[in-house]
Amino acid sequence: MAQKKQLVTEADVRRMASGARELVLGGHRIATPAALDLAFARGMKVVYEDAAGSSSGAAGSPIPSDLWARMKSQDGQYVVQIESGRATVSRLGANGPELFGSEG
Repeated sequence: MAQKKQLVTEADVRRMASGARELVLGGHRIATPAALDLAFARGMKVVYEDAAGSSSGAAGSPIPSDLWARMKSQDGQYVVQIESGRATVSRLGANGPELFGSEG
């Protein structure tokens, strides 16, 4: 019998101890966008485990942290493309997408 997915919500993250350092996902655990936002705001590392229980620290995003910080400091709509391990971010403006930054 297939294992049911466990959904981690913002309320679940709020109930975690204030000093919690990691949010473990993967396998059967998935998180809502609001849960991931709150984990990021609390400085938590998001760790993704594969089905075998091996983990990889993802720091909450495949986007490099300085690019992520720049995005979070500027309201707007962004498109993120990941190709061959390289992140390219475009910001949607009045005239269409404009390159915001890339790394990796």
